[in-house]
Amino acid sequence: MKKTLLALAVASLAATSVNAAEIYKSDDGSVDFYGQLRQELRFEEKNDHDATLSSGSSRTGVKGQYAITDSVDVVGLVELGIRDNTDVNVRQHYVGFAGDFGTIKFGKQWITSDDVYGADYSYFFGGSALRHATLSGALHDSQIKYSFDGENFWVKGGWGLNEGDSNQDLYELFVGTSFGDLALHVGAGYNRDRNTELVDNVTDPDNPTTLNADLSNTYAEFTAEYGLGDSLIGFTYYWATLENEANGHTIDENGLSLAGIFQMMEKTALYGGVEYTMQKANDFDFDEDGTVAYVGIAHKFNSWARVYGEYGYGDGTTLGFHNQGQDAQVAPTTADAESNFAIGARFYW
Repeated sequence: MKKTLLALAVASLAATSVNAAEIYKSDDGSVDFYGQLRQELRFEEKNDHDATLSSGSSRTGVKGQYAITDSVDVVGLVELGIRDNTDVNVRQHYVGFAGDFGTIKFGKQWITSDDVYGADYSYFFGGSALRHATLSGALHDSQIKYSFDGENFWVKGGWGLNEGDSNQDLYELFVGTSFGDLALHVGAGYNRDRNTELVDNVTDPDNPTTLNADLSNTYAEFTAEYGLGDSLIGFTYYWATLENEANGHTIDENGLSLAGIFQMMEKTALYGGVEYTMQKANDFDFDEDGTVAYVGIAHKFNSWARVYGEYGYGDGTTLGFHNQGQDAQVAPTTADAESNFAIGARFYW
């Protein structure tokens, strides 16, 4: 786990592994059964603010860790998604090794840039200015990930195997450190899909035209987070270039995110953020900006249950992104001063 103020702040609002139910334990290792039930009630302008109720991104899984020598453990995890609107699916599936050298894992995993993320503390509507997941959806089926936590720094990286061009290329590296109440991390990545359906009419997502092309996303990110007692403020800058490598078309992106969490009481926190994304094409008529703002409140009853509500505002054009709070890939959207509201509840074990 990365040692930043963001991780500590999220831990105050999110359940951790202490909620897992222990299946087996011995001197050599343990196996835990864990899960989350998520329920969401949404009132979105695209649906004329009619109420929609869903399971959100509920999931369950089994994880284990066993010692194979005095200094090396084997680790493994399988996690299933149990949304109510899709079949049960495998969200993650990996095995690996952990020791003083760090942790290395092989298999289907979230990409490193989504693990470290940025200054988005929303449950529903944020993440638009974090530009890493446009092509990948923040997940890679065949990935080797490495992480190392030092005393005052951490390193994380990932390599996604393309498996004879049947999968995406992925290369990522991030580093982080802290100075008292200030935590910093920086990193970059390259993601390429050799057989992607491109929506080239990005200003009108409801009437797209598509073509097959080799697409790439090259991105870099810087995040600073500062702790103010039990509260937190964060800033992220993202740069990215989307390129159709078949014809040289590119879209340059610059994203700015400013967000914070204010701990009102021991179990209740206010949070909010503003995101601004600038997008410009090099050789066709596309020069658009997108603005997202959100504000919400979360109440954590204890380590295994909480409720939360959030208002979101969107205006302008935003290309696809991964929203970590609802664990969903958001398609390219165009909003005209739209207002949305949602409430949710989570139960952990």
